[in-house]
Amino acid sequence: MRFAIDRTGGYVDALTLSRGRIEPFAPFVCPECGERVIVKQGVRRRLHFAHVHPCGRGESTGHHEDKWGVRQWLQTQGYAVEQEVVIGARRADLLARRDDTRLVIEIQASTLTIESYVERTRHYRDNGLDVVWLASGLEPSAWPSLQPWMRHELFRRHGLLVPCKQSLYRFIGFPISVRRGVGHWQTVSSFSSSPFECYYRFDAQQWVQLVRRRRMTPPYPTTQYRRLVLNRLYPIGMLPSLMPSCCYLPLSSLWGIHVHPFTFQTVLYLNRRERPDDSVAWSIEKTCRQFDVTPTSDFLQAFEVQWRQLLNVFDMTESVRDWHVPKTLETALLHDLRLFQGFQRFMAKSYTN
Repeated sequence: MRFAIDRTGGYVDALTLSRGRIEPFAPFVCPECGERVIVKQGVRRRLHFAHVHPCGRGESTGHHEDKWGVRQWLQTQGYAVEQEVVIGARRADLLARRDDTRLVIEIQASTLTIESYVERTRHYRDNGLDVVWLASGLEPSAWPSLQPWMRHELFRRHGLLVPCKQSLYRFIGFPISVRRGVGHWQTVSSFSSSPFECYYRFDAQQWVQLVRRRRMTPPYPTTQYRRLVLNRLYPIGMLPSLMPSCCYLPLSSLWGIHVHPFTFQTVLYLNRRERPDDSVAWSIEKTCRQFDVTPTSDFLQAFEVQWRQLLNVFDMTESVRDWHVPKTLETALLHDLRLFQGFQRFMAKSYTN
């Protein structure tokens, strides 16, 4: 074992120190189980820590390094940090305290189911603790591939944090498919983020290209897509490539469900077009259920508010029958360009003010 916690509570790395420099910091304990460990070195084995009694847990070197780096970052921000803290039936990676703030930090490297993410988050909340999930090992790329739990963390905290050495990076952006997002990365000095930050950095040209690619790519006619979209478009003489531009709104709230963001908005448009007297709230919930998704009340409220806000910015009504329906692909692409460039100018102006 490479890492241990010394008598002062600090991490010790057996790979970078000699036996003579390590032993003065004894006794040592395991960062996973809290049991005593000793320094060992053999003819064929380099210097390492070993349990006096076997430990039942094991984590990768990368996870240990991320945990140590995040702990150092928290301490530079003024937090008092405890590691491997048992809270009820759960063991938290880190527990950070500063003034009246108590945070659980979970550094997730392996695959995590949505059910486990929700249950563990609720567990900490029930114990009076907020929790921040960090995506260990996620590469800060322009088009990150995101697991379902990462999408939920983006919805819940308006950003996804990734540890890198002794720094934290936050991804902020919009979903563009079930698996990927587009946005920007930035180093952070706090856990707080604004739900509007992704809009202040909105790239109209990039978004227009995404919509253009969507319009020009023939949809794969899955059974679900045929039932929810194609079979409803053709009777009214509409083509998938000529949907109104407002079916491609940049909605960060759509992180909250595991559905393609453009397909969701298209189905919502068709529902509102067919049943204009339905409330907006019911149309959104109906759309979710058509995708076999049971929406949370948080998602329903967040999406409705954001959808209304963006339509207001675009000077569009909630009556989708009034939306401009393009007749040709060239007209559709031109309308996309004008709409989203105007939106970018609006956000840039509101940000400077």
